[in-house]
Amino acid sequence: MRKSGEKCETIVMLPSNRQHDLIGTGPQFHKRLGVAEALEKLGWRVDFMDVNEWPRNPFAGKPSLYSSIDPWRAMRILFGKRRAFAVLSYYQSGVLLVLALRRLLGFKPLVVIVDIAQDEGWRVRTRIVRFCLARADAVFAFASAQAEYLSRKYRTDAVRFLPQQTDTDFYCPGPEPEEDFVLSVGTDISRDYGTLKEAIFGLGLPIVLKTTLVAEDRERFPLVTVVRERLNDAAFRLLYRRARIVAIALHDMLHPGGITTLLESLACGKAVVVSDSRGVRDYLHHEENCLVVPSGDAGAMREAVLRLMKDDALRTRLARNARAYAEEQLSQIHHAERLAVAIRAAAAA
Repeated sequence: MRKSGEKCETIVMLPSNRQHDLIGTGPQFHKRLGVAEALEKLGWRVDFMDVNEWPRNPFAGKPSLYSSIDPWRAMRILFGKRRAFAVLSYYQSGVLLVLALRRLLGFKPLVVIVDIAQDEGWRVRTRIVRFCLARADAVFAFASAQAEYLSRKYRTDAVRFLPQQTDTDFYCPGPEPEEDFVLSVGTDISRDYGTLKEAIFGLGLPIVLKTTLVAEDRERFPLVTVVRERLNDAAFRLLYRRARIVAIALHDMLHPGGITTLLESLACGKAVVVSDSRGVRDYLHHEENCLVVPSGDAGAMREAVLRLMKDDALRTRLARNARAYAEEQLSQIHHAERLAVAIRAAAAA
């Protein structure tokens, strides 16, 4: 905490997606700015700058790789936030223009990227990642494997591992009784629904998929329900709470794809079966807070799901340990403390 009379330094925080459209009021919404509030509790002043809409942002409505470039926001930072301690961008595009112009304009605040994207697979993104990696003062990756890979490939000391967080106050066990179904969530490229389908679709278990990547087929799989519509926060949390098991089938990736679903499931105190992707391996403790199976191994995932369905004591122990792990390691205040230390270390370096 900041001592009385100590200078209150400013962090400019840049989301990669427009948050105004995601933040609501009422009991069905949870605070999406929890990390900013946690940093303020630690004595920082946080200046949250959302992604602008058109016409201020000519890339508005496009994928976040483009929309977060937001030239208007970048110019406001370069000319109006010159006394900030650091500019903190979630994903790299938010500081692309800041990094390109900082030397020309004599912009001195620290420039930090949190959760950088993969540097392969999409040519434009690859070029942006490489450009920003060469110029940022610090890059915090949510997977140690990704941090090691980027440090080695680009021969830089700027990349560090920083554990991800989840809102453990909102995502928590609730009074709703568990129902007899397996839940799987996710729509990004990290998800391996082919393996999940092979593993459990034919087991005779009720399954709920919250995704747009799979089409519902009641004729072939009458017990598989696909939820494609967008859910509010409370409805999403209810899915976690009602599920008996959460199964997360992932491709093996360096980037932490699937991490949001994983951490929210742990925080809700669920028994989780998850693929051993390098991007989330830092958070997996086999037989302690989850069951870990090899990526792409349908047989191992099937066996783990059946084991949890049959073993009430194991399921209960994993669920209890998952919640304890989330409280001890994944809360937003813990993340903010680590982030503040990492930013100070980057400034000292």
